[in-house]
Amino acid sequence: MQRFAWLALCGAVLSGCNYTVYHQPGKTIEDRDRDLLRCDVRALREAPVATEIRYHPPVKRERKICDHKDRCITDHYWTDPEPYTVDVNKQLRGRVKEQCIRDKGYTQVTLPRCERGQSVAVPARMTGIAPNSCIVRGASGQSQVATPR
Repeated sequence: MQRFAWLALCGAVLSGCNYTVYHQPGKTIEDRDRDLLRCDVRALREAPVATEIRYHPPVKRERKICDHKDRCITDHYWTDPEPYTVDVNKQLRGRVKEQCIRDKGYTQVTLPRCERGQSVAVPARMTGIAPNSCIVRGASGQSQVATPR
């Protein structure tokens, strides 16, 4: 358990605890959420889920078989191919969504999370990014850019 906590701490330190959101000055969070939903729908329409079944190739294995007198032989065998599924349009769907949201004027911004208990101004409409801007979870539960007071 301690090893996991240590790895989580190292990951947080290395990532800088930054968060990425879509941002466009003048738009509300509701506007952004509506536009994101429209882009999700467009992406699904233009690049629908296309699941294919594929197989991991068989693997040659060996096992040691011994009798009661410790005389052993090595037996070789092949594993069965393991099926797995792939959505071949997943990457394309992501690109369609990204292009759609950019066409609507949004950019992705990456900022640190606002410190807990920090007093921040959360405007009704998105504003420009200040040097000390940070990400806060708004009343709707969505992350948005805020400016510390």
